Amino acid sequence: MRTWLVQWKKLVGIGVVVVLAHSSMGCCGSLAKRRPRWHDIYGYVSAVPPIVFHYDHGVLAGSYPAGVETVPVEFDDVCAQLGHVCLCGAGGFRIAGEAVEALSDGDVPLERGDFILVSGRDHTVSDVIAFVLGCARRADPEHNRYFVDDSVTAPRREYHYYIGYVPTQSAVHVVYRKHLLIGHDKMDELWKIELAFDRDPDSVLAEDIDRYRRAMRGMVQDVLFGRVPGLITVEAVSYEDFQQRLDRLR
Repeated sequence: MRTWLVQWKKLVGIGVVVVLAHSSMGCCGSLAKRRPRWHDIYGYVSAVPPIVFHYDHGVLAGSYPAGVETVPVEFDDVCAQLGHVCLCGAGGFRIAGEAVEALSDGDVPLERGDFILVSGRDHTVSDVIAFVLGCARRADPEHNRYFVDDSVTAPRREYHYYIGYVPTQSAVHVVYRKHLLIGHDKMDELWKIELAFDRDPDSVLAEDIDRYRRAMRGMVQDVLFGRVPGLITVEAVSYEDFQQRLDRLR
């Protein structure tokens, strides 16, 4: 069973208690009800298992309850970071989870912040991977944990990521073949709708907006739950080769 799924199951049953305070003036006002963050069409977001990490900074700061040294990063956290549910967020989250699984040895959570990411493209997907893994982008090359390698070449809508885990000196190469979701032609159509909406929302037909939303809902779900064979592949690479790539980028 996937390591991060095992950790998630250990967290099941732990309830989150939300305390709603009454007015200090003693009024008998009704309790405010928090609105849902996302539309009902994305109701499956809460069903996505989190990726669980150990995080020594959280332990040092006393961020967690007594006896707890792990932190779950959820897809909902990614959506909140981006401000919306989207395909880029889903791709980045799933890639991070696959990398963590491949780099894990047993059920012990890996240390968040001890990863290094090299992306073949500077885009939102890699930003999400970096966010989940805790790969900080720094001007100082020695402290940077998020690099972009412009020398990586790939076919259209095929993206490459190299992820290393420093404590074990291990690394993986992840390939995301985004075009396998619905094909280039349909993705081009959705891209045109998105560009038109960015320029002038009122210029986009209601049926095109509905088509875009239905396609996005399905693709995000397919990515998160691994429904498309070959969409994301992971292979181990030598840490020496990974280090050589880093040395060149630094």
